[in-house]
Amino acid sequence: MGVLAIWRYPVKAMLGELLEAVEIGPEGCEGDRRWVVVDVQTGERIANKRGPTDPRLRSCRAELVDGSDARLPLRVTLPDGTALHGDEIDSALSELLERRVRLERSEGRGDGRLATSGTYHDLAPIHFVTKGTLAHLRAVAPESDWDARRFRPNLLLDDGGLAHGFSEDGLIGGSLHGGSGVELRVALPTPRCVVPTRAQEELPHDPRTLRTIVERHRVDLGPFGRHGCIGAYAEVMRSGRVQSGERLRMRTGRDRHDQAVERTLRRLRDLADRR
Repeated sequence: MGVLAIWRYPVKAMLGELLEAVEIGPEGCEGDRRWVVVDVQTGERIANKRGPTDPRLRSCRAELVDGSDARLPLRVTLPDGTALHGDEIDSALSELLERRVRLERSEGRGDGRLATSGTYHDLAPIHFVTKGTLAHLRAVAPESDWDARRFRPNLLLDDGGLAHGFSEDGLIGGSLHGGSGVELRVALPTPRCVVPTRAQEELPHDPRTLRTIVERHRVDLGPFGRHGCIGAYAEVMRSGRVQSGERLRMRTGRDRHDQAVERTLRRLRDLADRR
């Protein structure tokens, strides 16, 4: 399973950065979804899945940078191309969004599992899609642009073109292993919301993408309902470095796809009951 591309998104809801390599630990890719934009007056966290996100925010790009600013080691590029660093980011975003906002950093510590990454991930520390799945969607719905960036994955993986349809399904319950020792356990299909339909960079707004996913690949996620899914969520069982171009070894799980999904859903229910 070849690694074709690596992305991280330091600020939730903003565009991310394409990387040649990244350290993956219990919180996912280093620096991924570590910050979120917060409305100072209401305390509301502004993020993709929590209702409409201001398109001006979605047009900003966040990158993690080395530097002396321990609070905000970020570069944020505004829609007009202005690049901002450190403490100047909050005021510029407030002016852009026409309300007072600030960047809030998660100080949580993750354990690499679903729902406990310690950051602002929706559910899992790692999200990936395969080249085969995107090729299948292009074949069945060529009127849409199935660029991987629509789905905001951490990893785009090459399944070798051997699988048909939604190749991530065959990995559920199994694991991916890299030369550094990194181990990712593939836990659940990724349910899709409206985010892939939204315009970003040169990709146009396209509500057909979500309709196609729902029509072609609706998965029963038990108490969470039936959802159109592409891609997969993975847990970090062992930390390590992943590089673009390397090959990850696949190990299949003992359970069938539906059994593996049910096992994960049961664990999530137990976690929710304990909270």
